[in-house]
Amino acid sequence: MKRKIPVYQYHDAWQILGMSYRDNGVVLDAASEEVMLRIEHAMSRLKVMGDDDSRYFWIWAQTKKRKREWLRVRTAHYKDFHYLTLGNGGSRMAILQNAEIDYSNNEQYREDLKAPLIALEKHVIAVVDWICEAPEEYNAYVERYLPYHKRSGDIPRKVLYGIDPGWHDSKDDERLIRGLEAVKASEPSKYDKITLRVYISIWSAAFRVVSKIRGEGSDDRYDKQRLNDAKTMTDVELFKRYDSKGRQIEGLDLDSEDAYEVWYGGNSAYHCMDVTYARIHLVPWRKEDSEPYRFHLYFGVYGYYDDVAEIAVALHEQGITLVVDEIDSILRILRQEDMVGFRPWPDKYMDRDGVTNQMWLPHIGEVTRDVYWKIIKNTTWHKQKEAWPNE
Repeated sequence: MKRKIPVYQYHDAWQILGMSYRDNGVVLDAASEEVMLRIEHAMSRLKVMGDDDSRYFWIWAQTKKRKREWLRVRTAHYKDFHYLTLGNGGSRMAILQNAEIDYSNNEQYREDLKAPLIALEKHVIAVVDWICEAPEEYNAYVERYLPYHKRSGDIPRKVLYGIDPGWHDSKDDERLIRGLEAVKASEPSKYDKITLRVYISIWSAAFRVVSKIRGEGSDDRYDKQRLNDAKTMTDVELFKRYDSKGRQIEGLDLDSEDAYEVWYGGNSAYHCMDVTYARIHLVPWRKEDSEPYRFHLYFGVYGYYDDVAEIAVALHEQGITLVVDEIDSILRILRQEDMVGFRPWPDKYMDRDGVTNQMWLPHIGEVTRDVYWKIIKNTTWHKQKEAWPNE
């Protein structure tokens, strides 16, 4: 059935989307708030879809070149706090609201967005009418025509690498697999006490591995300097220069457990336990005071899994066996036994939303047309959340 939906111009949408940078949202003036509440009322004809009595669905705006740009509109409220979001399903989402949020540190003046909201209202009302009259038809339309770059989908890593070997970073995977299996099968190194000297010795061994990986063959001035320092400096000199709080050990007894606790207690909130700042963490830990310490190596951002693997393998070969918290995830990556997720706005962290790592779906041009459509065909695409009328 052909629907006559009022054209929503993208320049009207952009007057709202252009405020996506407002982290604390956009507070509306009285006239704009009235329109926003009318949009919320129109959408209240649909079933609730989430917290705060929220409802949302896909709409579309027309650009000057008559291209369709898909957008998602959402209304919600908590008590007397009402808000509307308009986003492109990726990096841009504007939040319009009728009041300041409690934790805002900035005084927010009220914006006049009445005109673009009225344009949005006409389009929303027509789409809500469509959903209420023929929900199956609307949901099928979205499922058929929503661009893949605005969808989420999962693909086996092995399949992705088979379609385009260029996705594979050509690491020495088999060597790392064997090394990590040896680490996993071994008893972690134990330490009866932790002093600054003990911590610095393990930290510097790990740091030298990263310096070698990043520095060899690099033209980057910092990487080259770090590699040179790793080769020529003592453990303590290296720690003072490259640990975020390394200089804070000045004047402390490196062989005292109490001095370590003083340093750790005063600096642990400032990434002092990081081999790579805010990315790769190295921490001695024990569950009970009667137990020996073990060094835990862990990370969160996917792009550092290979550095962590190299550190763990290299130190194990030196006689230092670390507890690698994400070792099973790293092995799944290296064996290509895991899933990769395409997301409109991917999370940089590991093991989120049912996949090991997330990424943007490439565009044609970044890959060939043939590769693009093979990826589309072999990806399991998540079904869109359907909009339904109230019963």
